[in-house]
Amino acid sequence: MRQVFLQKGAVVVQQVCEPVMDEYSVLVAVHYSFISSGTEAATIAQSEQALSLQNVSQKMKKVLASVASHGIEGTTALIKSKLKGETQALGYSCSGRVIAVGSKVKQVRVGDYVACAGAGYAHHADLVCVPEHLVARVQKEVLKQASITTIGAIALQGMRQAKVQLGEIVCVMGLGLLGQLTVQLAKRSGCRVIGVDLLEDRLAMAKGFGADWTLPVSASLQEDIAYITGHHGVDATIITAAAKEDCILQTATECTRKRGTVVVVGDVQLKVERAPFYQKELDLRISCSYGPGRYDAAYEERGVDYPYAYVRWTEQRNMQAFVQLLADNAIDIAPLIGYEATLDTAHEAYEQIKARTCLGALLSYDAPDVQPQMQSLEVPKTSSEMRFLPARKDTIRVGMVGAGGFAKVKLMPLIAKRSDAKLTAIADADIARSLNAKKVYGAATACTDYADLLKEHAPVDALVIASPHTYHCAQALDALSKSKAVFLEKPMVTNWQQLKDFTAFLASHPSAPLCVDYNRSFAPFMQKIKKVVSKRSTPLVAHYRMNAGMIPKDHWVQTEIGAGRIIGEACHIIDLFYHLTDSQPISVSVEAMQTDHEHLFPTDNLSVQLSFEDGSLCSLLYTAVGNTKMSKERMELFFDGKSIVMDDYKELKGYGLPSHFNETVSRADKGHAQLLDTFFTALRAPQYVPPISFERLQKVAEMTLIIDALACKGGGTQNVV
Repeated sequence: MRQVFLQKGAVVVQQVCEPVMDEYSVLVAVHYSFISSGTEAATIAQSEQALSLQNVSQKMKKVLASVASHGIEGTTALIKSKLKGETQALGYSCSGRVIAVGSKVKQVRVGDYVACAGAGYAHHADLVCVPEHLVARVQKEVLKQASITTIGAIALQGMRQAKVQLGEIVCVMGLGLLGQLTVQLAKRSGCRVIGVDLLEDRLAMAKGFGADWTLPVSASLQEDIAYITGHHGVDATIITAAAKEDCILQTATECTRKRGTVVVVGDVQLKVERAPFYQKELDLRISCSYGPGRYDAAYEERGVDYPYAYVRWTEQRNMQAFVQLLADNAIDIAPLIGYEATLDTAHEAYEQIKARTCLGALLSYDAPDVQPQMQSLEVPKTSSEMRFLPARKDTIRVGMVGAGGFAKVKLMPLIAKRSDAKLTAIADADIARSLNAKKVYGAATACTDYADLLKEHAPVDALVIASPHTYHCAQALDALSKSKAVFLEKPMVTNWQQLKDFTAFLASHPSAPLCVDYNRSFAPFMQKIKKVVSKRSTPLVAHYRMNAGMIPKDHWVQTEIGAGRIIGEACHIIDLFYHLTDSQPISVSVEAMQTDHEHLFPTDNLSVQLSFEDGSLCSLLYTAVGNTKMSKERMELFFDGKSIVMDDYKELKGYGLPSHFNETVSRADKGHAQLLDTFFTALRAPQYVPPISFERLQKVAEMTLIIDALACKGGGTQNVV
């Protein structure tokens, strides 16, 4: 299919693979999409600025901060991506016909005509995959006009924030696309409207849409508005302009009556002076894009909406209301479409937008009749006759599933450094991320569906899976069943059924080329510690502290997709305890934080105690309430009259041990490179020996699920023999 991207400041149309649909989304064949003169022109301008030599000092600060966070390899990868020009998908408002729906979609059906919204979803593309709560059904007769629904919903939300009443006077500052729509909505609400702008043609257009007064920006603007309003000021001022200067907000406060409302819809500076708001008791409101829910992406993607009785107007309900206005011919869109083009000539439309010859442009499509296949997340059937093919080529061809932050700054740079491996294929649900990674690493393939990497003709010997956690098990088993080696970013599983499926698979295929990224035991410091504690005569007492930092509740890690931070991160330390003790736990005790604070989770703040068969005692303190300036990870070990302290993989100190044991390094090494090296070396051996035994992987998964379940209950104790 075709899709519009921004590359190095230029608008290009590329052929890309179809988007992957999940159970909460709908797949739409696009008929029309709308280009906004505000948002998309700003995106292009920001891209051009990023490529310029301006703000060098700020960019250097970002580089130094990145080195501190991601190391040299990760920072180098980010810089390469910037220098090559990151690919950005364009578009956030379109309309078309539904050609497929996810299994949990309830409000729309195949064949419905819909308006679609959302940056990251409603692209300028032949096909778009959009969460159910970002679509609104439309009548076919207004399908073309409905391509502007996203912008219309933004204007409508601004009006709702103003809370104006019949007969009140509203001042709309900035008569671009949003401003012209706001003028029409204010008139339909029974208000009298003042339109303000710098350009005469925009003032004339607002007058045509029913504005009662139109005023140019001038030194006498406040006096003019005072005269119109009998020196009271307007009831509400809605700022729909985009301005880097803060004078527009000051002007708005001067023009608004005492106890009136100022609503910010456009991208303006918010250097607010207290005095005008204090003296007039003004109500300052920031409009949340096109309605509540816009920044709750984790819930939005799972089809969760706010209750109707408590949040009347959400983003989807605003879309539905605007679509109804179109159906009732209550909004005039025709004058706002200053240019029309096809998808293939999209660059011409953007040139018109850039030249400011029109407020908006429309792209039309062929609307291909494509019936895609939904990504299967079912566990593949196993076969005892399945034969794995060890990758013994001179260069192992690696496919990457998931091109998010960790893959981008850690895994891909490390693989790219290897002489025996090459990244040949990238799969990510966000096609722009796939294309960017392909460009940086010279991969042959970029796609949205990992299943494309498993086909017989795909140039892939081994898969590195770094997708959201809940997909790990199914994707790994799918790849293994197709004779692909798998390096699986932790965790291995996120629930008991997945563990059962994985255990059954590994029991039937003991030579499966699988490695799970429990890297801590491969860290140089841990390897030194292991040599010492393996010779101990007493049980081991270990305490590990993770100062993890706060992650908000709507972050994907905290949702069903991420399965929480015990399963997603604390699993590292559970595996490390198995490694250091060389023993099996016999019991586990968990104490989790219980509090009325909704932003604090028991799976973020807990203490875990593990008792092992050899008498060893290991404890993990995991917390998200600490200060991030403190080191993230610290371990203390006690045995044989000796003690060891490891601080954040930068400092190692032994008490009762030779002085040469002590070591300090400038950069933390948590074992990622060593584990990858062990994995690729094992793939070349006549018989694959996993870097971490399958028995240990299963035990770690089981223990992690038990700890997570106990924490969710607030704590408890369980024997695990």
